[in-house]
Amino acid sequence: MSFSQDNGYSPVDFATLMGAIREGINTQFGTAYTEDNFVGTNYYKYFYALVQKVLENETKTAEIFTKLQEYIAQTNLRIQRPSVSYPGLVESFASQGYVASVKQNLEADAGTISICVDVDDADPDYADTKLEICNLIKDYVVAGMVTLGDQVESIVLSNGQSFDFKYALPDYTPILLRLTLTTSDNQVLTIPSDEDIRQRVFDNIAARYRLGWDFEPVRYYNVADAPWAATILLEWSSNGGGLWQSTVFQAAFDDLFTFELGDISVVIDP
Repeated sequence: MSFSQDNGYSPVDFATLMGAIREGINTQFGTAYTEDNFVGTNYYKYFYALVQKVLENETKTAEIFTKLQEYIAQTNLRIQRPSVSYPGLVESFASQGYVASVKQNLEADAGTISICVDVDDADPDYADTKLEICNLIKDYVVAGMVTLGDQVESIVLSNGQSFDFKYALPDYTPILLRLTLTTSDNQVLTIPSDEDIRQRVFDNIAARYRLGWDFEPVRYYNVADAPWAATILLEWSSNGGGLWQSTVFQAAFDDLFTFELGDISVVIDP
């Protein structure tokens, strides 16, 4: 069985194994079998089943080493991205069904961590949810880090001491969205209905935007979504339509734009 850094372990092929047996027989018994005349011998018939079994074991061994390599690679990724890092912490919360974001600390924030979790504090079960989130913070955040936020839960640690764990709720900003499109003279494609276009915008944003991320209009509807359009302009308004903007909104870690399907309007110019 051979090994390479790129491909791992590779099973020996049938011809190689049978060739090794043939050479061993020639050496041991003074015969001069060649690859061609060895095939019809009783030696060949005898060792055929054995070689097949060896090949089967070689294949299984190679598969085991492949799985081991995959396991080591995955373990290394977890080590490189522990739950206490910014992306690791977000992923850890996601694994428990929570959307969270973490403030990128400046020098003045040393020793502290600010976490925001997108949950509804008006939910009747919010007290249980808050306790669960703070327990996750206790488990995921490095000991000694001071957590910041207005949502607080005091938890007794294993050493008997009580410690406050905190997080923030999102700063929700309701917005309106307006999509203006100009049809292209070079296209003869059917223009989707207003409802289909609005749904596409809604779905795209849901897939490409989340808590604490910059709101980037050009990412949410473009030529890939509307190959029939010559120009595409997606704008947002946070004051009920008084001011429309198509620029990127630079978000803080706790910022979250909110809207419904009915808050999206579509204008198509011929």
